Amino acid sequence: MKKNNSMLLSIFVSLLAMLSSCSKSGDGGGGGGGIDAIPKVSVADVSFLEGNSGTTAFSFVVKLDKTSTGTVSITCATADGVAKAGEDYAAASQTISFAPGEKEKTFVVNVNGDDLKEGNEDFKVNLTSPVGCLISRGQAIGTIMNEDTKIVFNNTGYDAPTSYPGYTLVWADEFNGAAVNTADWTFENGDGCPGNCGWGNNELEYYQAANTTFQDGKMVIEARAENAGGKNYTSTKIVSRDKRKFKYGRIDFRALLPKSQGMWPAFWMMPNNSVYGGWPKSGELDIMEMIGKQPSTTYGTLHFGPGPGSTQLGGNKSLTSGTFNDQFHVFSIEWKQDEITWLLDGVPFSTHTKAEFGSNIYPFNEEFFFIINFAVGGNWPGNPDATSIIPSWMIVDYVRVYQQL
Repeated sequence: MKKNNSMLLSIFVSLLAMLSSCSKSGDGGGGGGGIDAIPKVSVADVSFLEGNSGTTAFSFVVKLDKTSTGTVSITCATADGVAKAGEDYAAASQTISFAPGEKEKTFVVNVNGDDLKEGNEDFKVNLTSPVGCLISRGQAIGTIMNEDTKIVFNNTGYDAPTSYPGYTLVWADEFNGAAVNTADWTFENGDGCPGNCGWGNNELEYYQAANTTFQDGKMVIEARAENAGGKNYTSTKIVSRDKRKFKYGRIDFRALLPKSQGMWPAFWMMPNNSVYGGWPKSGELDIMEMIGKQPSTTYGTLHFGPGPGSTQLGGNKSLTSGTFNDQFHVFSIEWKQDEITWLLDGVPFSTHTKAEFGSNIYPFNEEFFFIINFAVGGNWPGNPDATSIIPSWMIVDYVRVYQQL
């Protein structure tokens, strides 16, 4: 029994020595046997600015972990991510060969530049068909970083008349300048805290002036996915409180609205002096609200009542085709004593009068100011998800107020 054990031990030691010898012979990448002797290939991620025109070369480093005395090759090929071949980059495929002693090569993908503002985009580079090597990291991500400021839109869509019989234009903001006119508007920044965190709706955005720009005679409000004030999104809210306040008239608001889950643009009015008490006693007049998951429907609503929640009267109108993101539309009210009518592109779709309020106070015969904002998330639209388009834009052409004088 002892003799047999000795013989087995001798055989085991011999096998161990042979394996050790094979491993050492492969350390330099020569023709030795064993997995450790075969070089491993990887490809590294790349991030570059897109550029404003022409093409930008994204060079992916394809690398062996050791040299080889034999033939080594690998096939590199692009695949779409958010970025699309033919639009954002040129599709490419190439078999790369490493000569004996070489460890590093590059695979070049040409990215198409433009001056349009959009989110960062990505595409993939995949490694396949290894010859004389093993794949250790077979996919890299190419991130196209966008540094542009121009938003893609045109001026198509409905445009309101510049006059109405019996009415006189008393005020307008055509947003033709390079900045918000602070004689008419105030930025209302923050998240409503303390006291009204999430603006009473569990919204997710932090309002700031930096999200507003001007292009082609339009005001552009951008909702971004970025951290500010403890929130994960930023946007803009402007109010005309104590600067531009009105009672009655024809009000036109022309805009191109965002779409997708969690987006919530609005044009609305609040009482300049809450003569009947805090919200909702002194009223809220929503001229236009749209939630991104219903991009073809606009809502007009009156909020009132003793509180703490509001009583509501309103209506909605849906487009027969397309969405409010496809082209500009005009959202209007005709506001008279004891009566308010909502219109879309000049066509009435809802009317409410004082007679419907019953025993409730009718607060809409007082002065109200304007609010333009682009909220993200909240009780009504719900929060953004994987389908949401961020950044998104609310593009405002004008606000016009006509009154009977």
